[in-house]
Amino acid sequence: MGAAVSGLGAPLLLVLGLGSVGLWYARRRPVSVQFPDISVPEALYALAREQDRRKRAACARALTSIMDGEVQVLEELLDESKGKHPEFGGLLPDGRGVLAVVLDDFAADTEPNETEAFADLLLQCTAFDASWDETDEWNEFTLSAVHHLQELKAEERISRAEAGNSSSVRAKAATLRRRLAGERGCAAPKGPDPADVPMMLSMNTRVQCPVCMTMQPDLLRCPTCRNVGYCSAEHLQADAGRHKFWCSQDVKGPK
Repeated sequence: MGAAVSGLGAPLLLVLGLGSVGLWYARRRPVSVQFPDISVPEALYALAREQDRRKRAACARALTSIMDGEVQVLEELLDESKGKHPEFGGLLPDGRGVLAVVLDDFAADTEPNETEAFADLLLQCTAFDASWDETDEWNEFTLSAVHHLQELKAEERISRAEAGNSSSVRAKAATLRRRLAGERGCAAPKGPDPADVPMMLSMNTRVQCPVCMTMQPDLLRCPTCRNVGYCSAEHLQADAGRHKFWCSQDVKGPK
């Protein structure tokens, strides 16, 4: 894994990340037919606030599909979950962050395919790479994720997931429990291949126009979520349909 530059705000990282992620997607993953493209900030925002569980599951799949080894994505997920960026949404009024919402969705004994998406995201966040030691930057953040989930008292939701849902979800819940108990090298069980994963449009639309990919500090931001910026009013209008799909106006978040 090796050391990686962290922080979604780093321009060089954004340029490199967009290039490598875009190439990976073009070669390895089918494009979603149900969901429009999404950016990392949009996925984090909608994952915590969107009322439609199907959309939240799509956000989880999109993040999981690019997170492996991408330190900056895991770091930003943890920051958002701890409410470190109130200017981009922060915690919900009930005090929950994005990972608390994911845990609640994981514990819900409803649509198994959606529950798989939340299980996979939690497992990716805690996927310690045994080929490196704990000083590796990725591993440091996975251990931080484990600690954060422990603080969120994840065990109770894990127990609920183990009691219901599909056999695949139960196996993933058991693996997550072992990781939270300290088993760092515990491999994630295989499950069904995720279907209909939204294409990742950009690593950071907070500093990059999603229409022309121009990077500049003074972008015209979406007034609702402030997680997407545009270089012009024309590009804001051009992207309105796509962004509106992910931009939740319900500040209370899912129940």
